[in-house]
Amino acid sequence: MAKKSKELSDNELVEIIRSKNIDKYDELMNRYQGKLFAYLYRLIGSREETQDILQDIFIKVYKNLKSYDKTRKFFSWIYRIAHNEAVNHIKRKSLKRFIPWEDIASTKDKLEMVSSEESADKAWLRKEIGREVNMAMEKLPLKYRQVLALRYYADKSYQEIGKILGKSVNTVGTLISRAKKKLAQESRYFRKRSFY
Repeated sequence: MAKKSKELSDNELVEIIRSKNIDKYDELMNRYQGKLFAYLYRLIGSREETQDILQDIFIKVYKNLKSYDKTRKFFSWIYRIAHNEAVNHIKRKSLKRFIPWEDIASTKDKLEMVSSEESADKAWLRKEIGREVNMAMEKLPLKYRQVLALRYYADKSYQEIGKILGKSVNTVGTLISRAKKKLAQESRYFRKRSFY
């Protein structure tokens, strides 16, 4: 009995697509659309621009699928393409802004949402902390925003971040450490706590 598409690994889907069954391409992209959108949105700051970049990424992935090396992890490969597209876009646009914490919360399941039982004071405090973090993040250089977004919003390991950014695990660790220190310097909220 043939496996259902959801049971197939990324590499198995890639092989099916390579054998001219392009119907499966949508399934492969659906696996990554939400995660890539959250990562890119955190860097880019505009839903429309993020959607455009995401479409460009999917086109680039499709065109380059023949050259994909199946000995590598597919997610590292697609995140590397996404990373390069985001960096190129930011360079072209010279974007400096960052996304409000509360906006990203709506696109990222991992962030805790304000529960109906949570008091109004706690909800207000959560929103204020989000604003504080956002203002501090806006001041960070792109290289720090990237590693923090990959680590804490895309939930990638140091090894995965290294593959995506083309850096060693030690360099990733150093960048994350420096980013957290810089964030602590920029944020009253983190200065009062042992964030790093």
